[in-house]
Order: sequence, then structure tokens, then C-alpha cells
Amino acid sequence: MTTDLTTGKVSKVILTFALPLLLSTVLQQFYNVADSIIVGQFTGAGGLAAIGAAYPITLFFIAIATGASMGCSVIISQIFGAKRLGDMKQAVTTSLVSFVVLGIVLAVGGALLAGPLMHLLNAQEDIFADARAYLLIYAIGAFPMLVYNATTGIFTGLGDSKLPLLLLCISSVLNVILDYIAVKFLLWGVIGAAWATTFSQFVAALLSIIILVKRLKKICPVESRGGFSSVILKDITKAAIPCILQQSCVAITHTIVQSILNTYDTAIIAGYEAASKLHNFAYMGMNTIGSAFATFTAQCYGAKKHSRIKEGFRVTVITLAIITACIILLFQILPNQLIGIFIDGDAAPLVIESGTNYLRIISPVYSIICFIIATGGLLRGVGNSLAFFIETMIEFCVRVTMCFVLTSVLASYTGLMWAWYFGSTVGFLMCLGLTIKTFKKKLSSERLEA
Repeated sequence: MTTDLTTGKVSKVILTFALPLLLSTVLQQFYNVADSIIVGQFTGAGGLAAIGAAYPITLFFIAIATGASMGCSVIISQIFGAKRLGDMKQAVTTSLVSFVVLGIVLAVGGALLAGPLMHLLNAQEDIFADARAYLLIYAIGAFPMLVYNATTGIFTGLGDSKLPLLLLCISSVLNVILDYIAVKFLLWGVIGAAWATTFSQFVAALLSIIILVKRLKKICPVESRGGFSSVILKDITKAAIPCILQQSCVAITHTIVQSILNTYDTAIIAGYEAASKLHNFAYMGMNTIGSAFATFTAQCYGAKKHSRIKEGFRVTVITLAIITACIILLFQILPNQLIGIFIDGDAAPLVIESGTNYLRIISPVYSIICFIIATGGLLRGVGNSLAFFIETMIEFCVRVTMCFVLTSVLASYTGLMWAWYFGSTVGFLMCLGLTIKTFKKKLSSERLEA
């Protein structure tokens, strides 16, 4: 099924389109959360800390897959909104070929560099072997991850947010079952969790490719041209690179923060790992609303319906504000219980304490982040991903700098959390200016709408 987002009531269109994407992201994040919960419950703080030590590098894989998916989704959305089906078929083929090649490169490179990267991150000796093994196996799964994200970007660009949700439901359930069997019954520990995730990603990638081929036969005329297009690849690359770099800023920041964190006690690392998984669960959920708005904006921009984009921005900001308020309340009221999902609190009180501090300190800053996410969707949709990348880079440079300053001044790991407020405040002010500029210059005129 494809969806034309350029018609219908704006709030209904965005929310109906965004809900399956939101659920898809929740399930995708559940991959990593399930690993941490099952490993933490059955292997203790050591296994949880090992996954945490490798986590920043896995974020690079996710950043590349997500950023590239956003890029191809925007281009396909613009082409689909303009009803250029021949070009759209070429865009789909070009995206798939490019993602397959990129996936192979990432898988090989990640597997070869797993050990050196763990040394670079100051992984402690007692968790080094498990962290290296987890990263190596996760790298192998980069190939199916890229293929799945390519098809997700294509389906999203065509206005179909329900199919990716269905595929993720299947692979997520499979991942949890395999995780449980591998860790509890086969006693494979961290390695078992990594293989369960990788195998589940292969299943999702295979199913998505089969369905995509069938879908293209239905929506594109047989005589329409397909094949690889260097011109379209250039357009996709132009849209994708800023998205990849923007997502990579997140990964780079996590990597630097993790290298600082790894100098603390294993229990603190484990608590931070558990809380950061909950944080990323919430953050990526909010970010999905921004991605849905980016697709909505891209289709409307291709159709030159600018006033519709402005109304969509208002709806997106309000929706994110409501979601943010709920998350803040949850993290403030039930932090102990949430961290307790990952590990036995009686056996590891310091893990619970450090995780609780993370959730309570960081969650209020979501009220600022929600506007940044909405602006990101707006800028990507109108083809100005570079501006959002620059904003993100500056924001994270400020945050990383303050991580070093505050951990030194406070003599505590909590400085890593308070640093969020400095970076996000700078990001908010920049996004406010970019939004005003976009409304005045890119969306100031439009054709008459029917």
C-alpha cells in the first residue's frame, strides 16, 4: 500500500502515518533493550557492562543505516509526490544496490576492527573479551541491517508505514525468543545475544526484499525504466550524507562519553548502559515522529503545498510535546523500577543508583529536544539536510566539551548527564532561527491548491 500525504486533514494524515513508524522504532529499539535485559538478568553487571562498552560503536552502524534510509526516503517521497513513477523505480533499484554494497563494507570493516575499537574505548579487562565478541558479531549483522533499512526507507517514501511495522514485529519476537534460549538455556551469554540479534535481522531483510519486489510490480508500469542511475544516486547521496553525518554525531558523542565512563567502576558502567537504553528507546521514538514529518514535508514540497507543511509543523511540535511530557513523568516517578528491569537491584545497588541518576537528570531536557527533532524533519523534507547537520555538529561539540568540564568540576560521572543541557540549549536556539528562515524563504509562496 502507498499513501499520498499531500491530501486530507493534516493532523490525521501525520498521526496515522507516524503511528506505525513509531511502533516500528519501538520494536527496533527493543532489539538492543532485549539483549541488555536478558544478559543483565542472567549474567549480571559484567555482561551488561560489556554490551554497554560496545554500544557506542553499534550506534555508528545504526547511524549509517538510519541516515542513509532517511536520505533515500526523502528523494523517493519527492519523486512519488510529483508522480514520476519511472524515476521512482530507478530510485528504488539504485537505493538497494547502494545499500547492499555499503552493508558489505561495514560488515567486513567492523569485524576486523572490533578488537582495536574496544582498546580505543578503554574497555576494562574484565569485560573486554565479551565486548569485543559482541561487537564482532553485531558487525556481521550490519549487512542485513542496511538492506532492511533500505527497504524501510523505500516503503516510507511511498507512504507505507505499516509494512515495516509488521516485519519488525516478526523479527522482534524472533529476537527475544532466540535471546532467551541462547542466554538462559545454552549459556552463551553476551555472544548468544549478539547472534540472536544478527539472525533476526537477516530474517527481516529477506522478507522485506521479497515483498518490495512484489510491490514494485504492482505500482510501476512494466514498461517503466528501472536499473541503476548514477544521477539518482547523486541525489540520494546528497540527501543522505548530511543525515548520516548528523546521526553519526550522536554515535561519536556516545563514543567519547563511553571512553570517559569506562574509567569508572563496572557497576556505574552497567547502570549507565541500562539507563541509556531506556533513553535511546524514548529518544528514537520521538525522532521517528520527526522522520514521519520529513516524509510528509517531502511529498508536500514536491507537490508545492507549502501551507500544508506549516500546518504539519505545528501538529508535529504539539504531538512531540505531549509524548515528551509523558516520558519525563515516567522517568521521574519510576526510575528505580525501570532500571530494575535490567538487573537485580538487591544484588547491584550501585547499578540502580547510577541508572536512576541518569534518568532523573536527563529526562527534563527532552522538552527542548522535541523542538529540535521537529525542525530536523522540516529541514530534511525541504532538502536542507546540511543545515541540520551543522546544527547537530555544533550542538554535540558543546555537549562533549561540557562532559570533560563537568566531570572534572563535579568529580562525578553525573557531569556526563548535566552536559546535555548545554548542548541542547544551543541546538534549540539554532533550530529556532533555522525554522523561521525556512518558513520565510523556502515556504513563502506556493501554487493554488485544489
